Amino acid sequence: MGTMKTLGRRLLALLVAALVTTALASLGHSLFVQAGLAALGTELPFMTRIVTIIRDFIGLVVPLGGVTLVALLIGFLIAAFLKPRAGLLAPFAYPLAGWAAMALALLLMRLAFGFSPLAGARTGLGFLVMSLSGFIGGLVYAWMARTRSR
Repeated sequence: MGTMKTLGRRLLALLVAALVTTALASLGHSLFVQAGLAALGTELPFMTRIVTIIRDFIGLVVPLGGVTLVALLIGFLIAAFLKPRAGLLAPFAYPLAGWAAMALALLLMRLAFGFSPLAGARTGLGFLVMSLSGFIGGLVYAWMARTRSR
């Protein structure tokens, strides 16, 4: 029974981590696109910015969420294998795996399409911010999946 409980906790942690990562990556995407438009002189009222952030998330939750879920699953499986061997980096295994997974996913999308389908990731800073969403997702996973001592 304990194994099923642990597996269930880890699955829930993965799903929540993927949702948080997707939400943060979507937010980064929206803000970088809005900053680019503002730099071109486009006036974006506050409510337009907020509605755009929400609409971007709704539009990205399935496609980007699916990519994120698969990327984090692979990254976290690798982290689980490497964590016992990581020494001082062990506490950062899942956050670093999340960051690497998102960076790799963004790079693979760029290679597959010939450009980044996420406009927010087309600059170095945008890419960094969006990949760091995986670091936060890894923190969420590590916190939720941890075993609780009785």
